[in-house]
Amino acid sequence: MASRAFSTPVALPSALAARMKAGLRGFDFATDLAEDIGTAGWYRGLGVMLGGIGLALALWPGIATGPTIPSQPMDATAREQWRSQTVQPLLYGGDTGQRMGPTSRLVPLAQAPERPSIDLSVMLAQEDSVEAMLGRAGVSADDVAAVRGALASAGVLDDIAPGTRFALHLGRAAAPDRPRLLESLSLRARFDLDLTLTRSAGGFAVVRHVLPVDSTPLRIRGVAGASVYRAARAAGAPMKAIQQFLAAIDAHLSLDEVHQGDVFDMVVDYKRAPDGQVEVGELQYASIESHGRMAKQLLRWGKGRDAQFYNASDMVEQRATQALVMPVAGARISSGFGLRLHPILGFARMHSGTDLAAPWGAPVYAVADALVNFVGPHGGHGNYIRLDHGGAVSTGYGHLSRFAVSPGMRVRAGQVIGYVGSTGLSTGAHLHYEVFRGGAAVDPMSVGFTVRAGVDRAELAAFRARLAAVLHVKPSEALGPMGAYMAMGSVPRAAY
Repeated sequence: MASRAFSTPVALPSALAARMKAGLRGFDFATDLAEDIGTAGWYRGLGVMLGGIGLALALWPGIATGPTIPSQPMDATAREQWRSQTVQPLLYGGDTGQRMGPTSRLVPLAQAPERPSIDLSVMLAQEDSVEAMLGRAGVSADDVAAVRGALASAGVLDDIAPGTRFALHLGRAAAPDRPRLLESLSLRARFDLDLTLTRSAGGFAVVRHVLPVDSTPLRIRGVAGASVYRAARAAGAPMKAIQQFLAAIDAHLSLDEVHQGDVFDMVVDYKRAPDGQVEVGELQYASIESHGRMAKQLLRWGKGRDAQFYNASDMVEQRATQALVMPVAGARISSGFGLRLHPILGFARMHSGTDLAAPWGAPVYAVADALVNFVGPHGGHGNYIRLDHGGAVSTGYGHLSRFAVSPGMRVRAGQVIGYVGSTGLSTGAHLHYEVFRGGAAVDPMSVGFTVRAGVDRAELAAFRARLAAVLHVKPSEALGPMGAYMAMGSVPRAAY
């Protein structure tokens, strides 16, 4: 009996817990209120939902209001205290958004002490002048004139490029209402020259610091992948050099003819300063090798604006001769000079040139040395180029798809000036070729030009020497882990 009385209190909690667990297991806390509407289970689910909403609202945190403008007018001190607790101080340069208002402990100064000196860094912008830039920086007109004279006497005033930074050290002003005195100025006047101007009794003393610059050209050689541009970028070629390389190759060899696995080679003027700055110059050499042989080898030749890329294989000795030169290689005559029935207009009129049938995009060459007089749209001729060869002789090239020259350029015989197209009044891709003598059109097939396929002996020797010097440059090994591959003349395909 004692045993039963002792065991019952222990067994009841266990049984109750089992029944409660079974009841909770069968209780549906997420009742679908779209089903069994009106039943006890539906009302139970509605009650659970409303209870949950009420509990959420009861526990919802309060929303404290921020500082507001009191309804009563505030004096200056109270307004400053209120403003210091808003985001408005950020407009006044506050670092944290907190700018405390002045209190009664604040004692205003009758006069603020002047800083003994100010150091500024200003930059010469595009279409700006040194004088205007210094004036905006607070330099007096007398100091600006003195600085200009010092830079001019140093011979660097015209060499200062936009983007050059000037470090200014301004001292105390001679009077409270006068600009500060310029004590010193320093700048990178040229890539190879640092200048420092220091105030002296007679103006500004100029100290020149010539930098030792490495002017060894940069040579990039690698294997073209799916894109020559991406391959050159991966090899470390500067953007400016790649743009010039693609333009030079495209003017003599269509980029569509450059395939994966071809070897590209470029040499560009490159300067390196001791502080790590570099200056990319003009492209001097460009070549494409396909299947182990040279597909195109170009060298920049000439001085100043007359410098152009010439194919090394075309530079052969040949005397000047009178010859009939065709501006498109391998073209056939599709329409001659004279009166004809216009294929589009449908009536007879004078055909002032000769039509040469050629594929779209074929290069068009200058028939002789000339000055480019006109480049642009020209009525029914479409895209048109006019060359002046001197001696009252000129030539015209019409229906072009695009241009390779601009007005004012000087071109040499055999230089690419444009590409065959079908612009203007044209029924298909061809070149409309005209020759004018004394302003009157003549039959192009009756005019011979004095041409040279190459250069004289002295110029040819200089060209060959220049080509050998360019090819003597070793591929750069300072462009990262790919330098060793480029030095060997190849780059792993996986890199591209």
